[in-house]
Amino acid sequence: MITNILLTGVGGQGIITASKVLAEVALLAGWQVKKSEVHGMSQRGGNVESHVRIAEHGPVYSPLIPAGQADLLVAFEALEALRGVPMTRPNAVILVDDREIPPLSVTAGPFTYPEKPVELLQQTGRRVVLIPSFELARSLGEHRAANMVMLGAASRLLPFAPQVWHDAIRRAVKPSTLELNRRAFDSGFAAFESR
Repeated sequence: MITNILLTGVGGQGIITASKVLAEVALLAGWQVKKSEVHGMSQRGGNVESHVRIAEHGPVYSPLIPAGQADLLVAFEALEALRGVPMTRPNAVILVDDREIPPLSVTAGPFTYPEKPVELLQQTGRRVVLIPSFELARSLGEHRAANMVMLGAASRLLPFAPQVWHDAIRRAVKPSTLELNRRAFDSGFAAFESR
């Protein structure tokens, strides 16, 4: 059986690195993996999505998650979580940071940012777990480690041992940032338990 994980947010939040770590975890565990990214206008704060599809047994043929088939949505920004809902199953879990980063269409255009986006997510019937990844990473001294905080929370929902995650992080990040990223991961791991 394939597990479909959609990571979404805006440019600069580390979604591509997070998906790289996630794929590496599955590979280290001997699972089949396919991964794909959509960068969009990421350099201008636009949407970034990464599809990660994993299976313990049997092949994974396509790197793209079919609409309505994501089991887990990992959203680094509240509006992007709302945009990702149509990609999820009715029983999906949504991990979301309630941080709001208005897109260019809001800051310079005629559109408005939705009020109370997390409440709108909860109204979808999916299990919504709020993970304040940006704030937790900032408390560690580096807001850019929010992606590892989110992965730590996501790891609670996936069948891989913490040591495999730590090994994958070591392979994906610069040695000078390894300890910080591991602490960020552990912070997210603990944050999920408290929710």
